[in-house]
Amino acid sequence: MFFRGLSFARIALTLGIALSVSAVAIVLGMWQYGRYEVRVEARDAYRVAVEEPAAPLNDVVPADAEDLPADAEWRTVTVTGVFEPDTTTVLRGRPIDSTAAWQYLAWLDTEDGRSVLVSVGWVPQPGPNEDPEAPEYTNGTATVTGVIRAWEEDDGKEATDSVSRITPAQVPQPHGDVSPGYLMIREYCDADQCTATVVGDEVPLPELTLGSHLSYAWQWWVFAALAPTGAVLLLRRDANEIAAAARVSTPGAAEPAPGQASAATARKPASARRKKRRSGPSDEEIEDAL
Repeated sequence: MFFRGLSFARIALTLGIALSVSAVAIVLGMWQYGRYEVRVEARDAYRVAVEEPAAPLNDVVPADAEDLPADAEWRTVTVTGVFEPDTTTVLRGRPIDSTAAWQYLAWLDTEDGRSVLVSVGWVPQPGPNEDPEAPEYTNGTATVTGVIRAWEEDDGKEATDSVSRITPAQVPQPHGDVSPGYLMIREYCDADQCTATVVGDEVPLPELTLGSHLSYAWQWWVFAALAPTGAVLLLRRDANEIAAAARVSTPGAAEPAPGQASAATARKPASARRKKRRSGPSDEEIEDAL
C-alpha cells in the first residue's frame, strides 16, 4: 500500500490541508487575472480614444448625462465658456516627473448652462519664501481643448485651500450643473492667443501598463498545483520512515548489503581462531605425558 503504516486520519488531514491551500491559491490567481483583464480593457480603450479626433463636448458627453459614458474617458474634446476664477483650487501631493507639484483646478461655465472642471496646468511646488505662479484667466469667453478623465474616488478628507482628490465632493461648487468627469487641458484659446495651458505646463497623461498581475496569477496557479503534490510526497516519506523503523526492530529482518559483513560476522573468524588454538592439549598436559 502506498501509505502503509499511516492512519486514515493522518492521510485525510494532510490531503485536506493541501487541497484547501490549493483552492485558496486558485481563487487568488483568478483575482489577479481579473485585475489583469481590467488593465487590458483600460489600455485598449485608451488606445482607441486617443486616436479619435477632437470633438465638441456635447457630442461625447450629452448635456443631460449624469454619469460619464463608458467610451468617453480619454477622448479629446473642445468646450467654450467662461472660467470662474474664485473656484480655483490647488491639488497637492501629485509629483510630476519626480517634481513636487501644484496642479490647479477651476470650473468652466459653458454656454449651455453646465460647468466643467478643468485641470488648467501645474507648477513646481513653491518654497516657503516663494510666491507661486497663479492662473490668469481671460475676462471673456475661452475655448478649451482637453482630455476627458473620470472623477477620482473621494478619500473623505476635508478640503480647505487645497484638495487631495479630483472630485466634486472636495472642490468649490460651480454656478451651473456639474458635467460628469473633468478635463486635462491641452489648449486654451481666448480672443488674443492660444496657449497649451492657463498656467505652467500641461499635466501629462498617465502611463497605462499591464503591471505584474498576469505573472502573479500564474504563480498562484502553479502553487495550487504543487500543494497536493507536496502533500503526497510528505506522506510517502513518512510511510517509508515507518517501514524502515519496523524492519530495524524485527530480528533478522534486515539483510546486510552485498560485500558488507555485519559486526557479528566480522567478529566470528577471530573467535573461531581462538577456539581452534585452544582445542589442542596445553603445555602442562604435554609435560605430564612425558
